[in-house]
Amino acid sequence: MIPPSVSCRTCSSACSSLQAIARDGVYSASANPSTYRASLLLTKPHVRLYTVRPNLHLRSPALQLTGRVQSRRGFHSTPATHLEKQHSPPPSPSSPSTTRLTYRVAVSSSGKGRRFNPLTNAHNFDPSADALGVTKDKNSVSRRRNRPDSGEDAFFVSRIGNRISDHQHENAEAVAFAVADGVGGWTESRVDPADFSHGICGYMAHTAQTWHEPAEQLRPKQLLQAGYDQVVADPTIRAGGSTASVGIALPDGRVELANLGDSGSVLLRKAAVHQYSVPQTHGFNTPYQLSVIPPRMRAQASVFGGAFLEDFPKDASVTNLRMQHGDVLMLATDGVFDNLNNQDILKLITGRMILTGAWTATESGVGVSDNLRALTTPGGLADAFPSTSSLAKSKKETDVEESGSRPEDQITLQSVLAATIAGEAKKASVDYRRDGPFAKEAQRYYPGDYYRGGKVDDICVVIVIAIDDSMAASGAV
Repeated sequence: MIPPSVSCRTCSSACSSLQAIARDGVYSASANPSTYRASLLLTKPHVRLYTVRPNLHLRSPALQLTGRVQSRRGFHSTPATHLEKQHSPPPSPSSPSTTRLTYRVAVSSSGKGRRFNPLTNAHNFDPSADALGVTKDKNSVSRRRNRPDSGEDAFFVSRIGNRISDHQHENAEAVAFAVADGVGGWTESRVDPADFSHGICGYMAHTAQTWHEPAEQLRPKQLLQAGYDQVVADPTIRAGGSTASVGIALPDGRVELANLGDSGSVLLRKAAVHQYSVPQTHGFNTPYQLSVIPPRMRAQASVFGGAFLEDFPKDASVTNLRMQHGDVLMLATDGVFDNLNNQDILKLITGRMILTGAWTATESGVGVSDNLRALTTPGGLADAFPSTSSLAKSKKETDVEESGSRPEDQITLQSVLAATIAGEAKKASVDYRRDGPFAKEAQRYYPGDYYRGGKVDDICVVIVIAIDDSMAASGAV
């Protein structure tokens, strides 16, 4: 992989070509919606996994530490221009912004070995409802049964603050979200890694929902610490480990992210990557991870001279961003980053944004459509799907359509982006003809193993789109 500090000709040419697509192709796509209806979602509705990979897939929870190796994810980042720096001061509580943003969030996930359907495996977050991705069942068996289809990966999206809180109005548009990836190596100790990842996401969501102070006083690292403390105190989670990437978005555009391990985030703005996270690893396929280690296993490790990895929320790296109208923030687990590189993610997001008309061509370059708010509401992309009124349907299908419960009616721009990234990562994970980022790293560390293709893994993607309602209403870009 190419370090971010090194100038990359491939990245630069790729970004230049995307700018050209935005300039030359957006008018035809926006003027003739029928040309892109069939390409909004995956052409194949199901992807079935049937391959088995070597043990390189299982990330190790135990390792004799000889030194820490810092891995880098080579995303191309476009530096801010002079005008952007002038109008976008660094996020600081002491310099509040007059911008008022709302955040439209969607999640797409798929467990390894499971079929993926872009319609049913994508979910929109409703701020008026409960947290997305977690369940309130007190029974541990019911909680496992009602988990999202994300395997050992987990996620949550929640508003911040109780509806009866004194700061309800201040926290109205604040959102907390996260992804967590259970460490698969714990399966060798007969521990379900999903218990830890889903548990910590559930506890973080509960902490965010019951927050009674102003939202800006809740920090992602603090939220991660609260979730970890409750997992450690939970007697039903006897062991396990997980990476995590947590974010809190405030109405003034400030977003703070805390990342521990090889899950991560990418911020895209007008056909360019403006920010990305760097994975934290102890070594190849061994990321930083939160852990719960039973005393018996700890004693056994000390007898044989081994050591368990024990990282803590305080070790998470923190990134501060300021989102703007039309920005797309993606959080994902390593099931995405191990199979898609920087050009893949940039092209996929930019392609969907341009084809749906969310990003448009302007005299100064790529701009944001004044129809963005409509595209992010349920049913906003209904015109992208061919009408089925002329097709013969059974009575059951007709009744479902009349009741307005078709999956197509819930499609939003953010759910399309999330399903697109998850679906492409799913396909790349079982493609032996194309070496993904994980395969290239494996070939570098273990050249004799001849590892080829993608990496079969659980996949989870969170997409956040920022919308300035005043700009959307006035038609400004």
